[in-house]
Amino acid sequence: MTSKTELKLFNAKNIILFSILFFLLQTFILMPVVNVKAQTVTNISVQTAYNMINNNTQYPNLVILDVREQSEYNENHLCNAILIPVSEIDARISELNSYKNTEIIVYCKSGYRSALASQNLVDNHNFTLIYNMLGGIDGWIAEGYIVCTDGQPNIDFNVITFSIILLSTMILIIMFFKKKFLRIRK
Repeated sequence: MTSKTELKLFNAKNIILFSILFFLLQTFILMPVVNVKAQTVTNISVQTAYNMINNNTQYPNLVILDVREQSEYNENHLCNAILIPVSEIDARISELNSYKNTEIIVYCKSGYRSALASQNLVDNHNFTLIYNMLGGIDGWIAEGYIVCTDGQPNIDFNVITFSIILLSTMILIIMFFKKKFLRIRK
């Protein structure tokens, strides 16, 4: 049998061990849960937005959000952009909920409405990777980047350029057949 001294020592060790475990358990239970979210919106230049859009490796799920009105969007917009006017974001937030932790570039005409929309997404809807494109689509166009209308790139292709290409092609075809025709006759 064990002596009374050994039993007291065993009980003292258990009491110390249980006290430490009890203290640690209380510490972990009372720790506040930290919610990971962006503290602020990241403002980016038009050039940075362009680089992000064209880097499918680093941003494979990038979302482009146009917060202008439908008539502005119809005139021109960034290709593959989702249109949700700034005044409709709260009502249509369900359309964006699956992108809470995805990079989203938000833009408007010049950057004011997109700044408001971006801050709303971060503050009120807990989005974490919001990028406000400073300068908006006006800055995008000023840089000479392509815009879309109705899903198609809006590329200026003037009549003179088209006429020169058409005429050159016709001359090449005529020369080819004339040369072939002359060879046959000889």
